[in-house]
Amino acid sequence: MADDRLAAVARIALVAGAAGSIVLMLRAGARQPSTLLMVLFTGWVLSPFLALALANLRAARLPSRVRVALRASMVAVSALCLAIYGMHAVRGVMPAGFVYLFVPAAAWVLIAVAVGVNAIAAVRRTGANSG
Repeated sequence: MADDRLAAVARIALVAGAAGSIVLMLRAGARQPSTLLMVLFTGWVLSPFLALALANLRAARLPSRVRVALRASMVAVSALCLAIYGMHAVRGVMPAGFVYLFVPAAAWVLIAVAVGVNAIAAVRRTGANSG
């Protein structure tokens, strides 16, 4: 039951994070004359959200620990992206190009670390129980 709630919260957070990130990115790039550049940025900004959504489709096959890490990553990536993009929209201290290049890269690192560490721990735990 708790797993179902976490899954629902994670899915809602992921959709809200992706939508909010795109809206804020489009706002930041409103004066950008290059349509191609905006399309490329859109793909890059959405990439962590799409990867998490695809991983969530296969979450039922994952060990419980990894599933929880995945869903926590969904919430964390959404919250952090919206917070950083929102701060940029309000304060704009750094160039938009830097923010919208760096944040998705940092999100990928966060996802890899959170899910990867828990996957390794799950494999070790399974190996320790079998031997």
